[in-house]
Amino acid sequence: MAKAKLTLQKPNHLLVDYLEMRRETILNKWRTRCLEDQTLNTKTSFSREEFNDQAPAMLNILNQRLRQEKEESSPFDLAGEHGLHRWQRGYSLPELLAELEHLYWIVLDEVRTFQQVHSQFSMDSLGEAHRQVFKISVETSRGSVLYYDQLRQTNAAEQANTLQESLNTLQQLNQQQGKHLRDSSHDLRSSFGVLMGAASLLELPNTAAEREQYVAMLNRNLVSIRAMLLQLTDYARIEAGQEKVDSEDFDAATLIREYVTLAQPLVQDRELVLQAEGPDKLPVRGDAVKVQRILQNLLYNALKYTQSGSVYVSWTQENETRWILSVQDSGPGFAPNSPTGLLAEQLKPLSQPSSTHQAGGPAEYPLQEPPTTEVLKEPFARHQKESEGLGLFIVKRLCELLRASMDIESTLGKGTLIRIRFLSD
Repeated sequence: MAKAKLTLQKPNHLLVDYLEMRRETILNKWRTRCLEDQTLNTKTSFSREEFNDQAPAMLNILNQRLRQEKEESSPFDLAGEHGLHRWQRGYSLPELLAELEHLYWIVLDEVRTFQQVHSQFSMDSLGEAHRQVFKISVETSRGSVLYYDQLRQTNAAEQANTLQESLNTLQQLNQQQGKHLRDSSHDLRSSFGVLMGAASLLELPNTAAEREQYVAMLNRNLVSIRAMLLQLTDYARIEAGQEKVDSEDFDAATLIREYVTLAQPLVQDRELVLQAEGPDKLPVRGDAVKVQRILQNLLYNALKYTQSGSVYVSWTQENETRWILSVQDSGPGFAPNSPTGLLAEQLKPLSQPSSTHQAGGPAEYPLQEPPTTEVLKEPFARHQKESEGLGLFIVKRLCELLRASMDIESTLGKGTLIRIRFLSD
């Protein structure tokens, strides 16, 4: 009985020696056959070591089983490591299994070649070799399937978490939009209160200088009320899906410069500089009305919340197909966890910020108080809640309609830069 076992083992040892000598050829054949397989869509430029990965260790286990030696590792573990490597390179499960099938078919071809050359290799030995190749093939395939299933479950769970976080963010933004509407309504009521107070003061006996002061106060608040009403009507049109793009040829430089001139009354009697800089002419084709509305919302927010320092509006031709409008302020910036901060984080440019914001804005927006006689004496309404999100939401939606991109760079306590890239034609 022991003699029969010895005669069975000896040819298997010879086969193992043959397979070890042919190892490099087997692996090279394997790579060539995978490259020639048209069903394998993933053709990653692996190095030799990257492509082989755990295949040499799998062949070692096959040789140890043919010699009836202790296995150095588990085929299931090796299949998991090999599967992870291929998963990270974008392989699908069918592609991974097809690769492994090619490997084991090449090994079986080598076994048949050995059997043809060595006549002493009996059918029993041949059957045993086929059984071990089939066994390790099944184990590695099963291990790959199980590991891929775990990876898919993990990936699906991560995607579900990401989707849930996105949904929560959208819900938060939707809730904040309602808050912005309430804040804007409150701002309107407060501004109308200022107007009524100033108008009533005009009826009282006063000097010419005092009357000029009250008239200037009325003008400033009328500009503010007009901007808020335009914001609300913009929001209503966008929500109703009534926005359409009407393209025409216009001079963007003239449009921007004229609107900045109209906004100058908002900085009178304030420690604030409003400046517009850019080329004298910038002929483009697009929707001039929507470009003006974008500028209006950006400029209104910048002037409303920048209490001192500066607001700069600039424009330039970026290339043959795009031009840039930028509005930069030295205001308080966006709080990281606020809805506007979340939007700014999503629209942050890929490169590092190239601007240097000036200091001077308050750490946070002051709360608005009901208008009083003291408020009427101030050059500008300083008691307002943060309602920038509505304006930024309008700008973002208008940019989507115009196929324009929007970048936001904001630093808390230092200021904000918003950059819009428009199509030139």
